[in-house]
Amino acid sequence: MKSQTVRPRKMSLKHKIGWAFLLLLAVYPVLVSSGYLSMNPENFFPEQRATYVAHLAFLMTHIIASMLAILIGAFQFLPPLRKGRLLKVHRWLGRTYLLGILFGGLSGLYMAQFAHGGIVSELGFGALAVLWLYTGYRAYRHIRNKDLEAHRQWMIRNYALTFAGVMLRIWAPISAAAGIEFTTAYIAIAWACWVPNLLVAEWIIRRTLPARSRAVVLTRREAPQTAQTDF
Repeated sequence: MKSQTVRPRKMSLKHKIGWAFLLLLAVYPVLVSSGYLSMNPENFFPEQRATYVAHLAFLMTHIIASMLAILIGAFQFLPPLRKGRLLKVHRWLGRTYLLGILFGGLSGLYMAQFAHGGIVSELGFGALAVLWLYTGYRAYRHIRNKDLEAHRQWMIRNYALTFAGVMLRIWAPISAAAGIEFTTAYIAIAWACWVPNLLVAEWIIRRTLPARSRAVVLTRREAPQTAQTDF
């Protein structure tokens, strides 16, 4: 497949504010979950305390890998990191991000079988883990084939699934404040933390695709000497 050369766009003020908000949200679950890193059972929520203690290695792998992916993924959408001398930083962050997806997804798939709430929760988190791994693989394969636009699309989908860690910690206190019984809320959140994210991701992809496609055509005609992105 022929490589594509898409000139990174400068960030407008609106995009800068949007990215800053994205980063703020990405930091939130890291701060909330940091107590788990002490491995003190008192920091685990009561309904899952025994399960977490019994599978502590998988739990810690999932938390650390997911934290890494959430934070790194936000920086991968910065245009300045995808050109010039910073391109190498983008590539190495991308490799680290995908390792986070690999370990976070596999450990998450393992832990999904013990999810609080029974089979519905287990299926919700299990499907999330499978799709997280799959979209990460597709993004990796496309960048290896130098298909930048397809890589961009699959990375948007993948980070939308990574963002499930953010939404889970947003929906949980909202449901508690609304007085929804914990188990009922948790079963719903097992799906609500990621399904709407994917819908938003598809909307973003379809909204930006025409403009991106025109950019590819123009840059091919102009044949600029720009660096190629390799995640």
